[in-house]
Amino acid sequence: MSAELADIRHRLGPVWAHLLEVRDDRPLFLVGGALRDLAFGRESDDFDFAVSGSGIEFAGRFARRVRGKLIILSEPDDEARVVSRGRTYDFNGFPGDITDDLRRRDFTVNAMACELLPDGPGELLDPFGGLADLAAGLLRPVTDSALASDPLRLLRALRLGLELGLAVDEAVYEQGRAVTLERTAGERIAAELLRIAEQPSSSHALVKLFELGRLGEILPVLRPVLADEKLRRHSFRTYAKTEEIVHGDGFFCRFQPEWRQYFDRWGAETEEDPGLPWRRALTKLAGLLHDVAKPETRFTNSDGEVHFYGHDSLGARAVTRMARDRLRLSRAQIRMLRTLVQEHMRLHLLATTPDLSERAIRRFFRDLGEETFGLMILCFADGWATAGRTFHLEDTITRMIEQKRTEDARIRVERFVTGHDLIALGLRPGPAFKVILGELEELQLDGTLADRESALDYLKTNLPGLTGKSAGDAQA
Repeated sequence: MSAELADIRHRLGPVWAHLLEVRDDRPLFLVGGALRDLAFGRESDDFDFAVSGSGIEFAGRFARRVRGKLIILSEPDDEARVVSRGRTYDFNGFPGDITDDLRRRDFTVNAMACELLPDGPGELLDPFGGLADLAAGLLRPVTDSALASDPLRLLRALRLGLELGLAVDEAVYEQGRAVTLERTAGERIAAELLRIAEQPSSSHALVKLFELGRLGEILPVLRPVLADEKLRRHSFRTYAKTEEIVHGDGFFCRFQPEWRQYFDRWGAETEEDPGLPWRRALTKLAGLLHDVAKPETRFTNSDGEVHFYGHDSLGARAVTRMARDRLRLSRAQIRMLRTLVQEHMRLHLLATTPDLSERAIRRFFRDLGEETFGLMILCFADGWATAGRTFHLEDTITRMIEQKRTEDARIRVERFVTGHDLIALGLRPGPAFKVILGELEELQLDGTLADRESALDYLKTNLPGLTGKSAGDAQA
């Protein structure tokens, strides 16, 4: 590890000098995940520091030095964060000995420290055997009360186990059975849950949370499903199949343009849609949650047949409330989950329609918008989890995507009416532009409109009184 420690100064770059200038001879230690990643040979843009005295005061001075953004994480815990040039620096103060600070941390692999000194990094401090646990591939709690002090550490353990390929020690699960996540902030739960679900092999982590009695606390709307063995098994199977699909295995890999558009275009967070980088995680969670309203909509008719009328709509409302009020997800994330749960029966109905029309397919793509591909994945996984086969869905999905590709190519060659035409007619750009152009596009594709002249005539006839109004007014 000595060679790796020597690399710390290089990894921090000019920040090393700024940290030493701010510390004023106070003990300052690099701790936690950055040292763990160093031992793994992994790059890291997140650095945790423990400083003698006030962590918040130190972070404020450091932020001014590097012209970074200061974020107070917790005043009672004396924790603050500085974000600068794409890197994150977390600081916490400790009043006494560094070993006492490390003892309060979650897992031994995160309870190592290295002091920053003028002539370079000091020796590795590893009082709880974190380096040996890393070598053994083990994630072990520092103390017997590690999870009691912060129950979220159960989720963090499962997430780190998946991300780092570590076996979670049984002591974590023993502590996990004794804690509750009922009072843990929803934002913190959501942050860990999404990172867990984003991993390629997360299905067993969800099953483990159920076995420990914690999954219903994390996702309260799921409790009635978890209490029903058949529904629970189906939901877990749907999640597992969705996971298999979204990580690139099976039927959907043949649709690469659609795949890249749905998943890879959201590879980085944007100000407009900050939640959408988690599309894989959210698609999988929709698979887990899609039948949450089945227990309360179960109906047995006189012939003994069981039905769940309206479970899709009722489930969508329940998932929306939980995503908003419990998990505090972003609007984009809530919208995606709501759409997938609300519409998860729709493709099944189309696939069993004897004479599926091109118009019905067109309407499906128009109504689902950017969530179309995700809904196809969810319905496919749902069908597989139910019957173990998906031939009818494969044929329908293939036909639908091929039709969409053909029609998109035709529209790209010649679109009879554009947004410029709407503006020329006196409409101001607004949300209804998409609706108006979508209707005209559909009429063009089905042959109702033969050319640009007929399209403009249709527009003028069917949108009277729109001159000078906004498109939003037109829609109203």
